Amino acid sequence: MEDRLSIRIKVADRELRLKSQPEEEYFVRQAAAMIAERIDFYRANGWHDNQEILSMIAIDCIVARLKGDEQVQRMQRMVFDKITQLDQSISLNLTP
Repeated sequence: MEDRLSIRIKVADRELRLKSQPEEEYFVRQAAAMIAERIDFYRANGWHDNQEILSMIAIDCIVARLKGDEQVQRMQRMVFDKITQLDQSISLNLTP
């Protein structure tokens, strides 16, 4: 059983304690830093309610995730199409 790390991060003026796999600690801390940056961005643009700011950050994150997922799917289709073309080309050249 892997040991989980007990870490503390600060999000929207709240300190959170959570457990993380050692290999995920960097990403958790990086996520907290990115959230802090987005909070600063929204506050600089006139938003003050933490709940609204965090809701907007959640929307930003999901939109970015959906865009990334779509990009991965497009890349997978391109790779599959290219492999199919190469396979067909090789098959034509190997046929007696």
